[in-house]
Amino acid sequence: MNNQWPKWINTQGHIGSQYPYYFFKNNNMLFNLNFLEIYKEMNIDKPILNVQSVAEILMRSYIIGDKTLIKGLKRTPWLGTFDTSSQSWQYKKLPPHDNKKMDKIEAAKKLKSLIYEELLNYIGSSKKIGILLSGGVDSRILAGILREIELNKDFTGNITVYNWGVLDSRDVWYAKQIADIYQWNYKHYPLNPETLKRNFYLVQKVGAETNPVNLHAMESVALDEDSEIILAGSYGDTLGRASYNGIPLKDVPPIVLNNANKLGILKDSVVQSFYNTMKEESMSYRKTDEHPREEYQYRELEYHQHHSRRYLTTAMSLIAMDKPLFQMLTSPKVSSFLFSLDLSLRTDVLYENILPMLPGKINEIPWASTGKKFGENSNNASDEGRVSSHQYGYWLRNDLRPFIDQKLDINLLTNLSIFNEKALKILYKEWTTSTGDGVNRLDTMISWLTAFSMFIKKYDIENEHVYKKSIKDTLNSLSLGPKLKAYKFARSRVKK
Repeated sequence: MNNQWPKWINTQGHIGSQYPYYFFKNNNMLFNLNFLEIYKEMNIDKPILNVQSVAEILMRSYIIGDKTLIKGLKRTPWLGTFDTSSQSWQYKKLPPHDNKKMDKIEAAKKLKSLIYEELLNYIGSSKKIGILLSGGVDSRILAGILREIELNKDFTGNITVYNWGVLDSRDVWYAKQIADIYQWNYKHYPLNPETLKRNFYLVQKVGAETNPVNLHAMESVALDEDSEIILAGSYGDTLGRASYNGIPLKDVPPIVLNNANKLGILKDSVVQSFYNTMKEESMSYRKTDEHPREEYQYRELEYHQHHSRRYLTTAMSLIAMDKPLFQMLTSPKVSSFLFSLDLSLRTDVLYENILPMLPGKINEIPWASTGKKFGENSNNASDEGRVSSHQYGYWLRNDLRPFIDQKLDINLLTNLSIFNEKALKILYKEWTTSTGDGVNRLDTMISWLTAFSMFIKKYDIENEHVYKKSIKDTLNSLSLGPKLKAYKFARSRVKK
């Protein structure tokens, strides 16, 4: 067990670093990316649930700030480095936003050059590189620039493509095509009900902070011996194209929503107890930021501090526990350049101009999301490949239904005194009649609640405060069934 700071993490000043767990023991700071290992080291007699963290996961699918689900254990802070001499955290400063306008081709060339330099720094002396490659455009740009590095002899080792998904998905087809063009080693990991079931256990290694459906085949990548480091392009939508959850940056809502308990799964008194604290913590960076910014620019920082850091990198840490993992676009030089650009450039326009510059004409390969070349406006896709790389929703409701029934302990959750019991039962009932292959809101709720039940039972976690039921909880229960029926009907209509 290694409880020292992982030496490979020298990216604390990067927007997309990794964030180990930490706590003090015998006047020493202990760090570990693996929750299971650091929890053993803590040796807690009676672990206490951090109820605010539960409220945040159910509201946003991630925890805000540095908390975990256990009181006394934290994640290292955003942009923070621990100074052993002063026994305090020192923080890197983020660059200012600007509205610089450039010729789109020149901007694309500049970004490509900065990514080239960024990747070289990540590679260092490594001789075996792994790259996470899908049918999307972000990882494709990563692959193309990495291939250019290889052609220029700036890297002379081995490159392995890691790809996962069902065999009839575009993510699999297009990743394999790119790997073949570049003559790289290609490893495909299938996604199936057994992989998903395994992830309910693996998510405990990150303290049940994320959803099992987010882990895909990351364990296989972590354990594969054909790579020393992993390169990923997961920040492409956010930093590269200023799109957050599919919403343009200027339209993104605040981290803490006005209706923080939309389905009424939690007791209303729980949400009311923590709402103001959640809001304050979500905007904590504003207190120390030295640059004037517009509201949407502050929100961009907050999405990276909380959403990207606690949602995206939490799942990715399953790989980072075993080997260094680095994210394209997140180094200070690259992020500074992107922040400096006018939003008219932080769109598809940069990618549309970078892709033709890349070797192997990989810009001719369609984009998995549409089945068309990136930026193409034609009506018809070039193939009938599956858009999604998985069938998680279907597998949860069918193949894994006995497993869910066994592991989802509604009585155990109710005994924590934070859940609206009737709403939980209604949620489960409506979930069982959902349809479709994809993951809907009910699927994500049920799968996380199942993983959370396993977490609570494994560690015998207690809640130290009793929350009373209110009239609002009764009303939430009465309205939930019709709400969920309407939601399922709307989704079914969209698919037709």
